[in-house]
Amino acid sequence: MGCEIDRDASGLHSLQGIAGRDVSVAAGAKVGWSFMGTGTIATELVVEAIRSVGHSPLWVVSRSKRDADHFAEDLGIPHSTTELGPVLQDPSVGFAYISASLKRRPHYITAAAGAGKHILCDGPISCTSKTASALVELCRAARASLVVNQRLRASTIHQTMRRLVRDGDIGAVQSIVLIRGGPYQAPPNRRARDFNDGSGIYLDVSVENIDLARFLTGAEPVEATALITSEKMVTSQATYILRLSDGSLFQAHESFRTADIESMVLVAGDRGALIAQGTLNGRTSGTLMRRADGRNEAVPVRDHDVHLATVREFANTRGQTPSWLSQGTDSVIALRTVEAVAMSAKKRRTVPIQG
Repeated sequence: MGCEIDRDASGLHSLQGIAGRDVSVAAGAKVGWSFMGTGTIATELVVEAIRSVGHSPLWVVSRSKRDADHFAEDLGIPHSTTELGPVLQDPSVGFAYISASLKRRPHYITAAAGAGKHILCDGPISCTSKTASALVELCRAARASLVVNQRLRASTIHQTMRRLVRDGDIGAVQSIVLIRGGPYQAPPNRRARDFNDGSGIYLDVSVENIDLARFLTGAEPVEATALITSEKMVTSQATYILRLSDGSLFQAHESFRTADIESMVLVAGDRGALIAQGTLNGRTSGTLMRRADGRNEAVPVRDHDVHLATVREFANTRGQTPSWLSQGTDSVIALRTVEAVAMSAKKRRTVPIQG
């Protein structure tokens, strides 16, 4: 399927002798980063975020020499290459940001972990939970952090919702409803995106939504029930319900066949509800309302740069201390849940989610 862990020579076939390596650079030197993949405009924003925290982008890696050179030139990064060897051997490079196509992410994660680099990777980290689980174990053996860049967690609105839920502001959570619709609009890219890369638009969206539900509630998916318009429309419209470990229900409607609609995330408790609108489309920061006693109240939230927030948190914690960042294990759980949703739609029955 194009998502198996790549163990060729460029991917470092052995972890012996490097496990436990920590990031270390000369005194006074900036911590260096390598960029593996150059397609998204978001990657450009991450470059600026890295500079904002006092780190230094040093290398760009791509299968295309032209793409690597252009990206490095546009962003003022000193080195570009199609070979991983020089990047992995550079002692100044402590971190790797992976924004390559989904089918290439396991290859880059394997290589970076093998060289003891700490990894920030766009999510999901692979197209199957089996491969994702193997990548998590590989990084754990190498003592290399594997953190997943899930932009919805970086939203100040979603972070505020999570805090209010945990503080008991709306009482015990009963249900979560997520609506996401409108004609599909790909995220801004430097070049045309190939959707035949082993993923499809639905995998990315469903993983994001499921990860957000877990982030907001702290509950785990237990079983899935899904409906689709028809088997031929799996990648255009679906509705599914997850029973969560705290007894609440998560209901998601994901559609790219409707007219443009405002996204909504509703977390309803037995004493109130929180309603976020416009937080899923990537174009605006959105709004947050609290509903209690039959009245709506706007919750003021200060906006921030999600890329800078993610990079700063990653640089400070590297996934080693409690953090709001998504870890590799979170990607495994989200992928496992998406697989259960797909199975439920195919079998037309409720499917338990394996732990």
